[in-house]
Amino acid sequence: MPVTCPAPGERAPRAAHTSGGAPHERLYPAPPALQGVLAALVSRDTSRLALSSAQRLSHFPASPLITLSWYHGLEAGLVTDGEQGAQWQPFGARVVMSGSQSRPLVSWAPTTGRGYIACFPADVAQALFGVDLPALHDRFVPARDVLDAGWTPLFDALLGAPDDAATMAALEQHLLPRWRAVNGDVSPLASVRQLGRHWVERLALKAHGWQRDVSPRHVERRIKSYSGRSLREWQALVRTESLFFAARDRYETGAAFDWADLAQQEGFSDQAHMSRVARQITGFPPGEFAQRFIGDESFWMYRLWV
Repeated sequence: MPVTCPAPGERAPRAAHTSGGAPHERLYPAPPALQGVLAALVSRDTSRLALSSAQRLSHFPASPLITLSWYHGLEAGLVTDGEQGAQWQPFGARVVMSGSQSRPLVSWAPTTGRGYIACFPADVAQALFGVDLPALHDRFVPARDVLDAGWTPLFDALLGAPDDAATMAALEQHLLPRWRAVNGDVSPLASVRQLGRHWVERLALKAHGWQRDVSPRHVERRIKSYSGRSLREWQALVRTESLFFAARDRYETGAAFDWADLAQQEGFSDQAHMSRVARQITGFPPGEFAQRFIGDESFWMYRLWV
């Protein structure tokens, strides 16, 4: 029997915190042992909340990151607008791997529960997991379908972890030896605010090195074969990164939102250009995005990250 889900654009107010005032979602930077491997761990536990159907929506931006997600007590999937209205497609697995996403997405679950997202820079995920980056782009795949059986102990440990601390410990226990085996010592990653830009800079360095041996057209082909997208596509994907952080800084300090001024400061040709790019990354123009960022439960991921 089909599951009835809300429309991806349906709005619902932010939910109250759990008893004791603790937030029901958190973002953890990588601990010292996983610096250079893990970009961040996102935790969300709604199991004690009475959320409406629309409050169980989650909005995510287009992103260059590779993610490993897993779920306790809920079944998650993507929501899209189809000819017959809103349609929900469950992931079909408790542990899911996704590639970089060129468009914003909306997920939903029929129940509340606990879920995690481990975020990795694309080149780290490629070396650590041995994944084919182009094959993962714009996809969500059961992790057991793309990773070999040697990763089963990690999946079991993550699904058996009772809390955030045990989850991070499981990641450290299973990721660190693998990373050292393929890459030697770890080195710090860029901050969460700069991950996308850092990835583009590393691709640009690769392109510069290849230019000594092949033509510009062949360089473009190498970049796309290596990463799944052209350098220009990657640049377009991450160019709004500083815009969101600058807007958040203004919001937190109580400064007025002058979108035309913000567009100029962040290097857009004009406000209309900024609006188009913001819509491509988030699905919404800047003004509506700001309202949803402040008031909508489904924008929890943006509030954590930005």
